[in-house]
Amino acid sequence: MKVDLRTPPSHPVAEMVAFAQRCEEAGFHGCGFNDSQLYFRDNYVVSAQVLANTEHLVVHPALTCPGPRHTSVIASAAKTVQEFGPGRYELWLGRGDASASTIGHAALTLSETRQAISEIKRTMAGEWGVWGDPHVHLHHSDGPLVPVFLAGRGPKVIGIAGELCDGVLLAVEPNAESIAEAKGWLADGAAKAGRNLADVEVVLEVQTMIRETRRLAHRTHAPKLLPNLVRDDSQAWLVKRGIDYDLAPIKARLREGWEQMQRLAPSATHPYDWSAAEDIADAAIPEELQAVAGDTMAVLGDPDYVAARYLEFQALGIGRIYMYANLSFRWPEDERRAFQEVIGPALARGASAEAG
Repeated sequence: MKVDLRTPPSHPVAEMVAFAQRCEEAGFHGCGFNDSQLYFRDNYVVSAQVLANTEHLVVHPALTCPGPRHTSVIASAAKTVQEFGPGRYELWLGRGDASASTIGHAALTLSETRQAISEIKRTMAGEWGVWGDPHVHLHHSDGPLVPVFLAGRGPKVIGIAGELCDGVLLAVEPNAESIAEAKGWLADGAAKAGRNLADVEVVLEVQTMIRETRRLAHRTHAPKLLPNLVRDDSQAWLVKRGIDYDLAPIKARLREGWEQMQRLAPSATHPYDWSAAEDIADAAIPEELQAVAGDTMAVLGDPDYVAARYLEFQALGIGRIYMYANLSFRWPEDERRAFQEVIGPALARGASAEAG
């Protein structure tokens, strides 16, 4: 199994390169760099430098959005970056999160998403007249093709990936039922376009927090729970996940915690100070709820527990995982070290046993 690590470009570029080199030494297949222009260093600059200073690491944005950037700019940048590591660069697209919302843009509609993918792929391939003028194309469109991935969690977006893309990032909950359902949506999209499903690489996004104990991992993940527990349909959100827990007695403290979280950063889901966010969420959410709800969203525990869960995904036919460590602006050093020392070797042993 191949594992890529979410690696926020929140430090100077030279430091980012050094951390990516440590990720390569740890055995990671790739690194995904967040692309949010007001929160992080420029994704394409960081990616180029990392490719130039590593040997095997696959690099990709996670995720880049065609909303803030024109699709011709994305196509040109991607083809330029891949020159630093031919065959090791992938273009991962999303419909828009912080990169769009922080400048007042809405997420792309389905039709806009479909159009953006088409424009980017046609431009990178060197097609003439994508923008109307038949005498214009991307001058540096030669070289290896840049695979295009689309992230999705629902049937329509995942279906578009099956129709149009080289790969898909399944941002679904980490259980067999959700994975099987998402694969079905992907197959429907591929069939609609007459494509072979085997030509679409599947990557499973797995929110992951690795700490010495499961309790510490649940606590670290708790800030990701709070937005779901203050929704208007929060009780139904729990019921859908098979969780029998009455939120009414703690509604006031949940709302108070959420108000405190919103003061930590312009986007409360990306707090600048994660330790402060942990304290707020831990005070607002009872420990038992942190555990039972957190386990429906993420893989949370010590290195051995996480390794065992990843092996379960491998048994379900998942060949590649995007390890999404949630600390918005801090490097996932705990996850990097755990992968090098425990998880990577366990996956290698699992693959050897399966082959034998």
